[in-house]
Amino acid sequence: MVKDHSHFDRGNSNDANKKEFSYNLENVNAYREKRILALASVFASVGLAATKLVIGYSTNSLGILSEAMHAGLDVIAALMTLYAIRIVIRPPDVRFTYGYAKVESLSSLIEIILLFTVAGWIFYEGLDRILFKNTQPEITIFSFVIMTISIVVDLWRSKVLYRAARRYGSQALEADALHFKADMFSSSIVIVGLVFVLVFHIPNADAFAALIIAAMIIYTSLGLGRRTIDVLLDKAPKGMNHLLLESISGLDGISKAHDIRIRNMGSTMSVDLHIEVPRTSTHDRAHRIATNVENRIREVMPNCDVLVHVDAIETSTETLTDRIRLIAAETDGIKNVHSIYLSRIIEPRSKKSSRHDAISMETKSHELGTSDSLARHEFNANASSFHLHLYLDLQVNRNLDLKTAHDITESFEQRIKAEIHQVKDITTHIEIESTEEADVMGVEKKASGSYTENIRNLSMQINGVIDCKDIGIVEVNNEQHITLTIVIKAKEGEEVTSIEEAHKISTHVQEIIIRETGASRVVVHSEPL
Repeated sequence: MVKDHSHFDRGNSNDANKKEFSYNLENVNAYREKRILALASVFASVGLAATKLVIGYSTNSLGILSEAMHAGLDVIAALMTLYAIRIVIRPPDVRFTYGYAKVESLSSLIEIILLFTVAGWIFYEGLDRILFKNTQPEITIFSFVIMTISIVVDLWRSKVLYRAARRYGSQALEADALHFKADMFSSSIVIVGLVFVLVFHIPNADAFAALIIAAMIIYTSLGLGRRTIDVLLDKAPKGMNHLLLESISGLDGISKAHDIRIRNMGSTMSVDLHIEVPRTSTHDRAHRIATNVENRIREVMPNCDVLVHVDAIETSTETLTDRIRLIAAETDGIKNVHSIYLSRIIEPRSKKSSRHDAISMETKSHELGTSDSLARHEFNANASSFHLHLYLDLQVNRNLDLKTAHDITESFEQRIKAEIHQVKDITTHIEIESTEEADVMGVEKKASGSYTENIRNLSMQINGVIDCKDIGIVEVNNEQHITLTIVIKAKEGEEVTSIEEAHKISTHVQEIIIRETGASRVVVHSEPL
């Protein structure tokens, strides 16, 4: 897993601390505002519920009684919201590693279940009065006053709570806001029903108003219930998957993104995904690619927590040499492999083939072994009749004995043959690693002018070298190391010197200086003219 939330340098640590402090302060301020709103909602609901219950019971108005029941439910809902807000502020712990944000959604679900219960009771009582009872509600001035006050209070509460719910992504506050908005309309319907009873003397108008209120409660609850269940079931927000894929498409180093999981966690969003990167990438490069993905996702979804899993995959650009180096890197005991080349072995069609044909075939195979088509697995339809001979130098720890080094080499060769079926034969040259495990510290020595001039003259003897400079003498473990820089001129008719040609020239310089001075090592840095 690759997840970058920490920085080890002091500057970045200070920035991280500032961000963490700012985030905590924002959470505390949000908690305080939500708690004040929830408390205000509780007190308002208690006052309205009690008043509606008294007036509804005294006037025998089912509409007002249903509103009283609804307001009583609002008290319970507001108390649950207040409790949920207190729980949500808690940070993630070992039991709830994603935190407590979904407590708000659970509170909202319980509130919806209670709403359905109340709506069922109102339906039952309304139908009973319409079909079986002849109940005449008493209309008083207090009936209209309490419903008007209820509309004003619900209008204020729904606006304030909905604004806070959008600001902080609180589903519990959104549930309260929607309920109070529904209360406002249901109170209006109750007033209409009371007017019909008072003016037109229709006794059942109050009961019909109650049925309309119950229908509104169910309709409102269904919408909120669907969103609440979506959050509890971790349903990805609509279009978010496509938006995320668009945001990271084209980023350098990513072949594909898959297994994307998105979940709402209260006001934040959690994103988990896998990205595919070439397995030839270093650990550091893979980590930087994952960090770039995290940063890009946070640009389009600022308030989210991102977890990126890196899958190392084989790509079409991967060569046989790349595969061999990967196997070497995964084999314990191997420090490095180099000087890798391949020859292609063509099985003779007939035993009657002449010795001359076999020699020509082997020579041609060696030439083919250096081609790009071979390195990139581009074989023809008869590829099964071709096999490869692999040659390479393999470095191991200098403290190993021959048997141990040979066992490591055997294991390495067997794995190559198992994973790269085209390789039939392997010739491995075992070397000791060029340096010790521990860092080697040399001592620079001042050489005489005649000694450095001799080194310069030796270098200038090599064809293509037009200058030699920066000559240094370093003593390492009682051995002399020479460092120098040569300037190489391109061949006649060529604008630049190939790296292969520069390597040959540098090797010739190394050989002549070692032979003439007896130095243990010569490090040559080459520069173009």
